[in-house]
Amino acid sequence: MSVNYHAFQNRGVFFSTHEEVCRQWREEFTEYDPERAARILHLKTDEGHLYLTCLGRLYRLRLSDGVLERQEGEEWTQELYFNESMSIYHLLHYTRDVPVISGKWVPSHSIDGVISRNPEVRDPLLAPFAAKYEGKTEELKAACLAAGGKAVAAGDAAYEFEVFPQIHLRLVFWDRDEDFPAQVQVLADQCVTDFVHYETLGCMIADLLDLLQ
Repeated sequence: MSVNYHAFQNRGVFFSTHEEVCRQWREEFTEYDPERAARILHLKTDEGHLYLTCLGRLYRLRLSDGVLERQEGEEWTQELYFNESMSIYHLLHYTRDVPVISGKWVPSHSIDGVISRNPEVRDPLLAPFAAKYEGKTEELKAACLAAGGKAVAAGDAAYEFEVFPQIHLRLVFWDRDEDFPAQVQVLADQCVTDFVHYETLGCMIADLLDLLQ
């Protein structure tokens, strides 16, 4: 099964819909001491919150009860989606004391030595995305630039995105040719599991693809 399967299932699903999971993670971070995460991840805090950015959006963790909120204009909302919530909670939970960024890019499905994708099974996130942009490479480039991507040399179009300051993803697109349909691959740092669980990648990929669509 693709590591992206559960993230695909939870696209557009509010975090609060998963009542037990929501309760567990909020309890995990109730009365949270932000000192360690703030030091390792270089995050800002105030008396009641820990702040961080994800895909260019500002979030805060309410230290008293573990609730995540996203800034919407001048207001804050706790109506977050499942994938964005899990990405943030996992970052704060799984980050090691001395995390490493290797600089070596590897396919997201092979992270941590786990081959988490059957090549015979259509990836529920990547395959539809590739089909959407088949024959539309210039449209994809425009979408990537609009979403803050930085062009890199690979495929027919490739862009690097900052999910968190410590976690970047690279999207590589090959348009159709006479032998193959359009294909897309997402690369991550080989040591990304110093910051998150490998399954967290599906959540981050889902949110990135949503941003590009």
